[in-house]
Amino acid sequence: MSKETYQNYVNILKEELVPALGCTEPIAIAFAAAKAAQVLGKKPERIVAECSGNIVKNVKGVIVPNSGNLFGIS
Repeated sequence: MSKETYQNYVNILKEELVPALGCTEPIAIAFAAAKAAQVLGKKPERIVAECSGNIVKNVKGVIVPNSGNLFGIS
């Protein structure tokens, strides 16, 4: 790969990538729940999310901002 091509890739990454700040895993699960409620037209009684162990660990260990110190899942 030429240096110019490499630098073009680096520049694209610098423009497109932004750090994930906060707690993305619980927000992703919350978004899926909100979308389910929208599609169903009512709040679901229960949601079963199949997630990797890492996602579960991260969701259990993070406090969701502006939630009154609530954790992602219990």
